[in-house]
Amino acid sequence: MRETPDGRRLTRRQAQAGYALVFALGVASTACAQDALRGKMLYHDIGQRSGAGVSCIDCHGGFPGALHGIGRAAGMPAAIEQALATIHQMAPLRGRVTHADMADLAAYLARPDVPSPDLRTGTIGPDGGFTPTERVNFAPGTEPGAEASATIRLANAGAIAVRLGSGPILAGPDAAQFAITASDCTAGRELAFGQACSVSVAFRPRGEGGGLRTASLGMEHDWLRGGTYLALIGRSPVR
Repeated sequence: MRETPDGRRLTRRQAQAGYALVFALGVASTACAQDALRGKMLYHDIGQRSGAGVSCIDCHGGFPGALHGIGRAAGMPAAIEQALATIHQMAPLRGRVTHADMADLAAYLARPDVPSPDLRTGTIGPDGGFTPTERVNFAPGTEPGAEASATIRLANAGAIAVRLGSGPILAGPDAAQFAITASDCTAGRELAFGQACSVSVAFRPRGEGGGLRTASLGMEHDWLRGGTYLALIGRSPVR
């Protein structure tokens, strides 16, 4: 017999039932603490985020369970821990993956359909139609100094909102020959399901030599890879 703080006596069966309830609540609390959405991000980006240079997707493919038996770790952080310790190819990740990371990865493997952002890029045509693309080709000019333009859209088709960390950023070897002329993709803006923002970019070739001009347009955000990037390609006429 055991006594409660108020002096009531419990039978052994009642005490065991109480212990079982406490254990069950503890397990439930641990399960709730696992973040499948964060696990999805880690599955794709843990190499970048940890500095290891290799992520789960590089070896196991884009869908969990598709390659090398990773599905056996669904809901099983201990299986991930064992794999890290024993599989040679996972050596770059050793010491870089926390127990919280393992729990979140296991949660994602158990629920690969977890709602998440789904960012898509494309161009807007003269008729307002959206053409998906990750590369924007600017029409070649026939005269020196001729300008070409394009309107690029970033849209979220996923159930979870994404927050932009920056406005559009031009980079690359010929970034100076492209210009952002308008944008409502601003730092701090959230794109919920079905929402989009747009960036207008002009290609303004300069210099004496003709030929290919390349740059990239990037927008930082809080989802996969920390940003979305498109290639910009133009051709300068020979002067």
